[in-house]
Amino acid sequence: MAARVVRDAREAFVERVKAIDPIFRRGDLKAFWPLLRELMDIGPGRPDLSKKKSHYLASLAARSLARGDPEAARAFLDYADRSIDPAHMTAYLIDERKEFRRHTDAALASKAALRDAR
Repeated sequence: MAARVVRDAREAFVERVKAIDPIFRRGDLKAFWPLLRELMDIGPGRPDLSKKKSHYLASLAARSLARGDPEAARAFLDYADRSIDPAHMTAYLIDERKEFRRHTDAALASKAALRDAR
């Protein structure tokens, strides 16, 4: 029975990501954020889901950077820092978010420099 509960939470998470990701792809972050918060409420305290959540938030940051929105990337990374138990993270996931944070900070600095040059 316990194995079924674990699988159900994982399935619920994956189904939810599939449902909300098209909203992110459309760029409707105003509609996306409340749905993301609901997603993050699935399986609180579960290390396996914390890892999935961390990776998903990092991917949202990466995709935000790719479309030239470092502010959104920062918001996703900050949200991950606030909402995911660091004890659940692997070294890979910690490094993944650090790397995207470096790219985000560089993009924000570049954007600020361009703004200041005008």
